[in-house]
Amino acid sequence: MTSIQPVVLTTPYWLHRAKEIANFFSESQDYQYPIVYCDTECHGAARSSQHAIQIASQANHHVLFLEDDLLIDQSALDRIKNVDFPSDVAAISFCDMREIPEFSEDGLYTCSALGSDGFGWWGNQALLIHRQSAQILANSDWFSSSIESSKGIKSHNILHEDDGRNCSDIRMALIVHHCGLSRFRYAVHVPSLFQHVGDESRCFPGRHLGERQTRNWIGYRRESPMQQIPKWALP
Repeated sequence: MTSIQPVVLTTPYWLHRAKEIANFFSESQDYQYPIVYCDTECHGAARSSQHAIQIASQANHHVLFLEDDLLIDQSALDRIKNVDFPSDVAAISFCDMREIPEFSEDGLYTCSALGSDGFGWWGNQALLIHRQSAQILANSDWFSSSIESSKGIKSHNILHEDDGRNCSDIRMALIVHHCGLSRFRYAVHVPSLFQHVGDESRCFPGRHLGERQTRNWIGYRRESPMQQIPKWALP
């Protein structure tokens, strides 16, 4: 079994949150010691996501890429390490917000990396990236002319007017789809083992959690959650 390197992307504002997530994985011998990557230069989610993947992929492990706005279920440690990658899948999402209907049966659902709208998958909250695909993402140009001219990036720029600097998910999806070689697809794990939490988006002020609600969150499937909500996740 290939080892897994967790990396948590954060900003100085949410560094305390990222450290709590990292600590969860640091207690398991089944994972490499987690890395916390803090965007101290305010490069935006796209460039900082690539920088985090570049660091995490240096030892050629699978990369568990995590953002800092997550609640983790205790079963995540065992479930993630026991997941097998389908031969054509580059990344597996453990926090789906769009691709798989609510109340779907447990399983691993393979999808196009371009997602349900053909623009690119939505959300990088909790992605297990195959080691080969992590190397491709680490070494690709996330701001190439072909990516900048894609309909996903164009529509994002019209909607958010941020020059695509926070558009990490669509950029990753496009690279996987067009440059991922034999691993050009995306998969969603049901149930979701991470829940997207928080109120207003730090990347996109004015956007709130309603449109970014986690589907098939495992915590809703049991009478008493296995992990209490940490203080930083409370409203």
